[in-house]
Amino acid sequence: MSGEDFQPLLAQASAELQAGRPDAAERAYREVLARDANHPVALHFLGLCLMQTGRTQDGLALLARSVELLPGKAKPRHNYAVSLLQAGHLEAAERELLEAIRLEPENAASHHYLGMVRQRLGRLDAAAGAYRAALERLPDDPFVASNLGYCLLEQGKIEAALEWLRRSIAREPRNATAHNNLGSALNAAGDVGSATASYRKAVEIEPAYAVAWYNLALALRESGDDEGALAALRAAAHSGPGFAPAWQALADALAHAEYATWDARAADDVARILRNPAVDAGALAHSAARLLMLDPGFGPAFRAIVEGDVRAGEWFSDDRIGALAHPILLALIEDALVPDPLFEIFLRSLRRSALRAWSAGMLGESARVLELLCALAQQCFLNEYVWPERPDEAADVEGIAAPAGNVLSPTVLALVAAYRPIARIAGLARPDTSSDAFGRLWRRQVEEPAEEARLRAEIPALTPIADRISRAVQEQYERNPYPRWHRLPQTLAAAYPLARALRTLFPQVDATRLRAPESPAVLVAGCGTGYQAAVTAARNPAGRILAIDLSRTSLAYAMRRCRKLGLRNVRFAQADILALDALAERFDWIECSGVLHHLRDPIAGWRVLTALLVPGGVMKIGLYSEIARRGVVAARELVAREGVGSDLDGIRKARQLILDQPEGSAARAATLSADFWSASGMRDLVMHVEEHRFGTEQLAAAIGELGLEFLGFELEDPEVARAYRARFPGDPAAISLENWGRFEAENPAVSVRMYQFWVRKPGERL
Repeated sequence: MSGEDFQPLLAQASAELQAGRPDAAERAYREVLARDANHPVALHFLGLCLMQTGRTQDGLALLARSVELLPGKAKPRHNYAVSLLQAGHLEAAERELLEAIRLEPENAASHHYLGMVRQRLGRLDAAAGAYRAALERLPDDPFVASNLGYCLLEQGKIEAALEWLRRSIAREPRNATAHNNLGSALNAAGDVGSATASYRKAVEIEPAYAVAWYNLALALRESGDDEGALAALRAAAHSGPGFAPAWQALADALAHAEYATWDARAADDVARILRNPAVDAGALAHSAARLLMLDPGFGPAFRAIVEGDVRAGEWFSDDRIGALAHPILLALIEDALVPDPLFEIFLRSLRRSALRAWSAGMLGESARVLELLCALAQQCFLNEYVWPERPDEAADVEGIAAPAGNVLSPTVLALVAAYRPIARIAGLARPDTSSDAFGRLWRRQVEEPAEEARLRAEIPALTPIADRISRAVQEQYERNPYPRWHRLPQTLAAAYPLARALRTLFPQVDATRLRAPESPAVLVAGCGTGYQAAVTAARNPAGRILAIDLSRTSLAYAMRRCRKLGLRNVRFAQADILALDALAERFDWIECSGVLHHLRDPIAGWRVLTALLVPGGVMKIGLYSEIARRGVVAARELVAREGVGSDLDGIRKARQLILDQPEGSAARAATLSADFWSASGMRDLVMHVEEHRFGTEQLAAAIGELGLEFLGFELEDPEVARAYRARFPGDPAAISLENWGRFEAENPAVSVRMYQFWVRKPGERL
């Protein structure tokens, strides 16, 4: 059959595709390919059909074949590039767009998409150039004008951004995206009221515009309208089920909720948040647990377990497990530590009841029982088995797991995993089960630690670790890597380049002094398990990040997590900050949060880092506050007096000492920290081998001694900044450390456990 014979079939397929019926179009294209397997047009448009129906990899493969068969055609290259952009393959998309532009230089759409790709890559100058090239060819396009405006906003050129965004709206008043972007530009200009009006206009035009609802929520929160902000966040989340930033912000907002009665609407939101892999629900865990306790269906089982009902094992029978295996409970304890004493009693009693049920032959083997025990084992692995065990429990568990070659069912193995990491069981083979819950448990307890053990060998050493205190700190984190993290919220994973972040944090500073390269060289000094390094790499995709730490165990954890996230712009190495003065590299940006106060000489370490910073470079530092740590210091002193060890048994004893203190006591305040609820967190919190604390006078002295410029604090709670400015209206930039010292002394309850602040090295970048 000749090529001409395919025209009716291709025309039919094209009509189906344009009418929004990709399945029908697919059938027609496949009919063509059944007769001519290399028909380039059918391959190309079948690839587009597969992309539209979610079969991304297969679609991209067909599109790649088609462009090879159509080497001189610009349009297929353009379509392939757009599909690569949709799939997140930004570098490949850029290459294809450049080739499409070479083939057809006057195609405004290719220049436009090239701008979008480069903007997402963080190359803002190049992105703006591509947008301007598109506008040269299509001067009246409101969508290109809107994107150029937003790109200029990201560059900090607020007035130019406002001009282009207003021009876009003048050309197309119903462009909701332009109204949303205008709101962001107005917000950056400090006009929150007008920004709010722009966001409201965007959602009026497009009621399901999740991003605009989200931005409206942030603006309302900034203006103090918490109720309106929560309503807007709900609208954002429900308008965009896949828009993770809205769900993350809703999780953070609901974390402050206090429930007196069961709230089904809140429970539905909580359940959806907990099941969302792009949301870190750690902050929500306490509130979610308290809400769950009020569920009329779950409450009786909860009370029976907590009160130690001798018949508690009956809840594990196949006919009663449904009430206990609540969906919120399962999702909550699998991925988040629950910082609540009463809920810990419940979970410890639940574990003990399951063991008793097994001993009595009452432990069911249903899918629901397995799912519950897997979730419970996940919680225990997350807290690193910090809960105490009774002697009879330990004996029973050893009796289950000890016999060599013992073949355990998935249910019994999950029960053992709630007491011991099952990777330590000699000769253990994965049982044959199709349970997704058990698969997740096996991956976290067996496969991931094995991967980290392999990765340790890949870690280069940049410096020796000779200092006595540094070696002691290294030993602590080899045994107890901290913090264990499992999710990177999408709010922290979206591109947010350094220059824009600095302008947002410190609008009072002359923008010329906050210039930052689009591809900054970054040092994360003391990266621990890699959370901050991952955030920095994700938010600065064009950056080059070196992350160092003393502990190879921590670094291996960091490498595994960052590889899983696909972060290729961060490298890890073992090093001691005190020995980094021999490093030849220099950095535009250094982050060192929660690290210097664990060195033998924090200021000496800070001095080394300052020497590694280029003139005009910036540094984010995190140091413990003496005032904010008063409760922790009391707990440290209590534990030190008892002389408990730093092994797991000692950590358990230290926790119980603190829990036994009366409510309102200084040491009991340590339980308010999320770190109290895991073994590594507990050791870092109150049993660290070395700790220094600072006041604002010491900060001012150190900053002056090192010749740095204080830019300001980075505050998580906007209420703190508002309260400070109300107290010291003469310091709107909030940069007087003397005033901050007074504010902290007057308001210890609103203080933070750690000063997080930015400094700048004087001079101009070379």
